Amino acid sequence: MPRALPYVILLLPPLFWAGNFVVGRAFSADLGAITLSFYRWALALCLLLPIALPRIRHEWAVMRKHWAILSLLALLSVASFNVLLYIGLKDTAATNALLINSSIPVWIVGLGVLFYADPLSWRRALGILISSVGVLYLVLGDSAVTLAVNPGDLWVLASSLGWALYSLTLRKKPADLSGLGFLTYIVCFGVVFNGLLLLWNPFAEAPLPWTVNTFLAVGYVALFASLGAYVCWNYGVAQLGAQVAGQYIHLMPLFGVTLAWLFLDEQLQTSHWIAGGLIALGLFFALRHPASHAMAR
Repeated sequence: MPRALPYVILLLPPLFWAGNFVVGRAFSADLGAITLSFYRWALALCLLLPIALPRIRHEWAVMRKHWAILSLLALLSVASFNVLLYIGLKDTAATNALLINSSIPVWIVGLGVLFYADPLSWRRALGILISSVGVLYLVLGDSAVTLAVNPGDLWVLASSLGWALYSLTLRKKPADLSGLGFLTYIVCFGVVFNGLLLLWNPFAEAPLPWTVNTFLAVGYVALFASLGAYVCWNYGVAQLGAQVAGQYIHLMPLFGVTLAWLFLDEQLQTSHWIAGGLIALGLFFALRHPASHAMAR
């Protein structure tokens, strides 16, 4: 079992991240997007700080020197990804959100060409085109004639594009900053940013409901979709390498669709099969020569 343990552990991050989509959809009527994101990361930060404080003191000079790029990375990830995702999940099904999110690796390739002058082969160009058609088909659905788009799908697409930019910008993360120090910085930034958003409250969100179910929801996304997934992911990458670990990300739509069916009674429609097939085919072409890129939720 010890030899197989990393392979088993790596099943957990995509499962936990898929659960984040289902929880976000299930509680979309009870918890505001900014509220859920703020309390998620605030609880995660409370659990993280006792472990990370010695590392922060040791690496404070590095953080202060590179605050601009670290803040940009935090803004593109912790501060915005889940807010945009949770807003989208108010109007779209978790299944739709998961399929749109699964196209992130293709957006990483495309935005890398656009912003970082990464090389573009014909395979990658074809992959980007096919996946884009799949996402467009999913977003438009049966409204292709009238172009009536579900706004929830657009919010989820915005979160996916932001995460793709975050993954690309990770190449600028200072090499002398540890993973724990980096995580603590972006979580701290995200809590402050979301806290300010919550004070502004642009969507007139109600305060956090003091119920057992909402506490369980916040606890899940903080303990499992945030810290638990991070710990398991880092362990798997350290044991098996990023190339092997990266393949597990493709389990996320499978886990998510299954969880959405079990807990939300969502059913796969023909449009899901067609869009999912196009996105998967695009991934095959675009990532034929895979490069490691960060995935986290």
